[in-house]
Amino acid sequence: MKKFKMTALGLALLPMFFVSAEPVSAAAPETAVVQKAPYLQTVRWDAEYDVVIAGYGFAGGAAAIAAADAGARVLLLEKAPLGQEGGNSRYAAQQALWIDDTKASEADILRYFQTLRGKNTNPSDEVYKTFIAEAKKQVDYLKFLGAKDPVKSYYAEYPEYPGAAAIGLTIVKAPGGDGRLYGLIQANVKKRADKIDVWFEAPATKLLQDRDTGIVHGVVAKVNGKTVNIRAKNGVVLATGGYENNPDMFRNFANTPVAYAKGARFNTGDGILMAMDVDARLVNMANNNGPDPNVLNPETGISFGYMTAGSKDSAWGGPAFTRHNVIMVGADGKRFWNETEKTKHGRIKFHNDYRHLQMPDPAFMIFDDEARTTSRVYGAWSEGAVKEIESGLVKKADTIEELAKLVGIDPDGLLAQIDRYNAFCKAGVDQEFGRSAKLLKPLLKAPFYAVEVVPTYTNTQGGPERDETAAILSRSGERIPHLYGAGELGSIFSHKYNGTGNIGESLIFGRIAGASAAQVKTDVSQESVLTGPGFKPAAAKAEAKSEAGEKVGRARGMGGDVVLGVRTKDGKISAVRVIEANETPGIGTKALERLPEEAVRTNGKVDTVSGATVTSDAFRAALEDALR
Repeated sequence: MKKFKMTALGLALLPMFFVSAEPVSAAAPETAVVQKAPYLQTVRWDAEYDVVIAGYGFAGGAAAIAAADAGARVLLLEKAPLGQEGGNSRYAAQQALWIDDTKASEADILRYFQTLRGKNTNPSDEVYKTFIAEAKKQVDYLKFLGAKDPVKSYYAEYPEYPGAAAIGLTIVKAPGGDGRLYGLIQANVKKRADKIDVWFEAPATKLLQDRDTGIVHGVVAKVNGKTVNIRAKNGVVLATGGYENNPDMFRNFANTPVAYAKGARFNTGDGILMAMDVDARLVNMANNNGPDPNVLNPETGISFGYMTAGSKDSAWGGPAFTRHNVIMVGADGKRFWNETEKTKHGRIKFHNDYRHLQMPDPAFMIFDDEARTTSRVYGAWSEGAVKEIESGLVKKADTIEELAKLVGIDPDGLLAQIDRYNAFCKAGVDQEFGRSAKLLKPLLKAPFYAVEVVPTYTNTQGGPERDETAAILSRSGERIPHLYGAGELGSIFSHKYNGTGNIGESLIFGRIAGASAAQVKTDVSQESVLTGPGFKPAAAKAEAKSEAGEKVGRARGMGGDVVLGVRTKDGKISAVRVIEANETPGIGTKALERLPEEAVRTNGKVDTVSGATVTSDAFRAALEDALR
């Protein structure tokens, strides 16, 4: 099996700690000093691997692949159920940051990241240098994973900074947002099934550390309702992502009273708590990518997607609805930003710099009937928001005053604001927030509509600091023996963020962490501590099977394979059954409820379900696969 080599890691030897293994005398007199048993003998070990990785996203998957290729037996612990794994990785744009050093000098490329870092003291320049060296090889890494011809382009989120010309993104297939890169990670993990075990619904909850030596010997996980102690002979990798789905952590760390996730439902800061237990140095805890105002999906508890996307529709992000006859206001009826500005991952223009958008609570999007009939709010919404109005998610009234009273906005304030905004539209100048003249569209056509918008976050960047070998550092700045980190957990983006950067660092520091953790350590015994075969979890999910007479087709969807059972009669499709699918709840799942019946009615000529393009494409491909 081909291995991906890292030539710029500088994997320095970790500090060595030795534990006395002298036996305790059973006949020792009362005055004798009783020798402490070696740590490994004080824990009831249920399972044992060379490397244990918490979190199966880009970072955890890349770490598992690298560790397995280095010869290690690896365990991947994933909190989510089978089919919902991946954290932000399954929802992300699938674009990884890469660097073209022919476009700028080494010094300027380093300065680009130093400028993003600002006055923060982390990460170190050595970490940046390692990241830059490996980012030059990112396209080759995608090829190593199986991408036939990765697409390359250039994207510096801050093009005015030195070295920006060298910053690029690479993707398996444009435009992205389709889960393809994460699918390659999953496929590579499966190829190494002889070396990598994956346990689903098995969150890591605690690190097992010998306090005398500092060595992390393993983790505690909750599996099938049982507490399981898992030894890692050579290393533990924390790749659990951030805390974007943990409102309490937002309040405590980021002074953000209201916050919601855009994608990952299982990212609740578990790795942060585990790192705190072993006295790791936490960094960037208040830094995050957000907010963007979005409508919360009542079915999932996360946002419907991206709504504010600049002056045109996004190829995969959806309609840029706010470029139409739309404003956003607080409960006082007053606007709080330029509704058409595409944020820099939640950051907006502020004098000659950028700051995180400040949103009131509550906040509302107000629009008129012309906007409603011009564009969908989200791709997943019904045409003209008819279903969302019927369900009560979107409120409707014949006058601005009635609408304000219906949702709890000050009527006088809202009426005055709309009059003022409409005057700006007539004059062609937004004196409040600088909305461009071509996007100044007045709210005139009744009825009028309102829907609550909330601050949504792509991800958070805080966690334990790591060095250039991906080793996690203690509060005193020393490496915590046998503990490594990767991905958004303790990100290298400590202040400003460059789009595609978290995917880039997840792949880079994932493979560095996996290689570091796989190195055979000489400060611990490599002998097994198990007395039996070791714990094995129950099967994650019963395998779905085809029925007699069905032709089976398979294709990759957003969250994994979409598997169909298709029956034909007299040369036509007579029945379609979804055998297996792991699509996004409330979006992809709705498409799969509708498409089988449509496939029978049209004999396979199914349309794309708006907002579920990837799932619709997978359904069509699986249908064709079955009929072949």
